[in-house]
Amino acid sequence: MPISRRLFIQGLLAASTLPALAHARPDLTRTMGNTLADRESSLYRFEDFRLDSDDGERHYRIWLGIPRSPAPPQGYPSLTLLDGNAALHHLSEDWLRALPAVSRPVLIMVGYDTDLLFDVVARQRDYTPAGPGEGLIADPLRPERLGGGAETFLTLLEQRIKPEVARRVGLDSTQQSLWGHSFGGLFALYAMASPLSSYNRYIPVSPAVYWHEGIIQQYLASSSAEAEVWLARGSNEVRITEQMDAAEVARLKQQGSNAFMATVQSLADKPGLSVHWKQFPELGHGPMLPASLPEALAIASGETPAGWAAG
Repeated sequence: MPISRRLFIQGLLAASTLPALAHARPDLTRTMGNTLADRESSLYRFEDFRLDSDDGERHYRIWLGIPRSPAPPQGYPSLTLLDGNAALHHLSEDWLRALPAVSRPVLIMVGYDTDLLFDVVARQRDYTPAGPGEGLIADPLRPERLGGGAETFLTLLEQRIKPEVARRVGLDSTQQSLWGHSFGGLFALYAMASPLSSYNRYIPVSPAVYWHEGIIQQYLASSSAEAEVWLARGSNEVRITEQMDAAEVARLKQQGSNAFMATVQSLADKPGLSVHWKQFPELGHGPMLPASLPEALAIASGETPAGWAAG
């Protein structure tokens, strides 16, 4: 069933943009600080490597979390985490301890070579798709930022990052998960729809599918992918202004919820997809990033966390 362009645009304007008042924009000067990779973990060992984009304009740092438990005969499952700086910043030993020892995934935290949690210019270029046949495009709200590099970034993941990880640790090619939040969630949906992707489990959290007038709708509508999709959002992902009363806020929340469920249903209607979904109560856009991480870890290890429903 084609995904309604109207539902995509209306719903994501309500549900997946950063809120104006309910939650402040993230502090873009915040740094990673001391992370689990800097401390001793009894469950994982950590290493990292760096590489540059083919044009030399973006500089990546990739952290690997490798379970200390023996690898299964077929190799470890893996979980690729976009916004790797932020993911590692939040990563908790308690989350790792909760995973079944026999199926703890290798963590591939794909970040940027900076101490900041987010490289907002690089991530917007990498995680956002252009339309078919288009080149890079300017963000109409921030003309100094470019988008539309998702195909190039997916190629980098598949042809450069994954082979380097596989050189360092044995991976199960049938258990590859990809997590992303906001623009990263948009990229996860794009990758799912792309024939270039070899992931088989996608975890798009609060995906910014409003990007470029809902262009992701075209990719999803024409996709014949076979994969698991775990789609999540917070129930408070609404844009609030001072002029709105409680009734208007409630209406926007319901509109966002309805659009989210329409997206879930449209994906569930595709025969090759196994869809799961969850709306996190009372969470806004920013808090969904850390809140979704322990659930993504569990999903990548083959579990179904509490509260997720089948599409």
